[in-house]
Amino acid sequence: MMRIVLMTLRHLVRHRSAVLILCAAALSGPSPAQVLPPHAPMRILIVSDEVNPHGLSAAQLTQPGELSATLLTVAALNRSPLPESVLELPTDSLDQVTSRLTRARSDPTAYDVLIYFSHRIPNLPNAASLQTAFVSAVQQFLRDGGGVISFHHGIYRLPGKEAMQSVLGGEAVGEVLWNTLQGQNVINVAPSHFITQNGLSYSMQVAFADLGLGIGAGNYAAFNNAPDERYPQLTLLPGSGRHQILFASNYALGDGTHVLGYVYRQPDWAGKVVMYQPGEYQPNALSPGNNLQILLNAILYSRDWIHTHGFEG
Repeated sequence: MMRIVLMTLRHLVRHRSAVLILCAAALSGPSPAQVLPPHAPMRILIVSDEVNPHGLSAAQLTQPGELSATLLTVAALNRSPLPESVLELPTDSLDQVTSRLTRARSDPTAYDVLIYFSHRIPNLPNAASLQTAFVSAVQQFLRDGGGVISFHHGIYRLPGKEAMQSVLGGEAVGEVLWNTLQGQNVINVAPSHFITQNGLSYSMQVAFADLGLGIGAGNYAAFNNAPDERYPQLTLLPGSGRHQILFASNYALGDGTHVLGYVYRQPDWAGKVVMYQPGEYQPNALSPGNNLQILLNAILYSRDWIHTHGFEG
C-alpha cells in the first residue's frame, strides 16, 4: 500500500503542472460552452459590411464573413439541412437579401432570422431605391414572424439608414470610442430574461439604476468586455413600439448610463427586433463565451418560435 501511495505522489509531482491546471479549472467553473434549448431547424440570413475607425488588424476586427463562419461551427444551433441555411451577403448585394426576405413563409428555403450588420446603405447609384425595398421587406418579415437582430454597427445611423433605424427602434450617432483599458461593463438589467440568462456566466455585481429607462436601483450581474467600442450617443427612438432593456453599461460619459441591448416590438409584428451593441473586437464577439451566447439567444428569441415555446422574457 505504501508503495502505491509513493508511486501516486511521484506521478502527481511529475505532472504537477497538469494537476494545477485541472484544479484551477475546477475552481473557476466550467469552461464556456454555447448552449441552446431544443429547437426546430433554422435558417439565418446576414447582411454585413466593414468599418474600421480604430485601425484594428484583421485578427482583431469583426469582419464580413466571420458571423456566418462562426454560426456554422456552433453545435447547439440546429441549422436547416437545406443549402444556404446560414448565408451572409454584403450590403452592396442588398437586392439579393431583399429577394430572400420576401420568400413565402411556407417556402422551406424562407429565412427565420435576419442579422443586420450594416453600417451603411449600398454604395451603388440606385442605393436609395434598394434601401427602400429592403426596409419594406424587413417590415413584412417582422409582421410574418421573422426575427431581426441589429448586431453592433447595425444600430449606427448614416445617411439613408433613417427608415431602417426606425424599424430597429434605436440609433447611434456621433463619435464611437475605442477603450482598451476598461472597455465597458455589460450589465444584465433584465435578470429573468431568456437572452440574459441562458448559458451566460457573470463575473461580478454592479450597482446600477436608470429610472428613465425603467431600471430600478439595485445590484445587477455583469461581465466586462475589454477592449470594447463604446457608443455613448445610442438612443431609443420614440414611436408606437415597445422597448425592453436587456443590457446597459455604466462608463462615465454623458449621463453615465448607456443602453447596450434591448428587445423592440411593434403591435403588428409576430416577430421582434433584438439589438446588441458590443461586437467590434472579434476575439470577444465571436469566441466561445458570453457575447456569442447572447447572439445565439437572440437568434432563438427574436423569431416567433421562442414565444410559442415558453421562453418569453
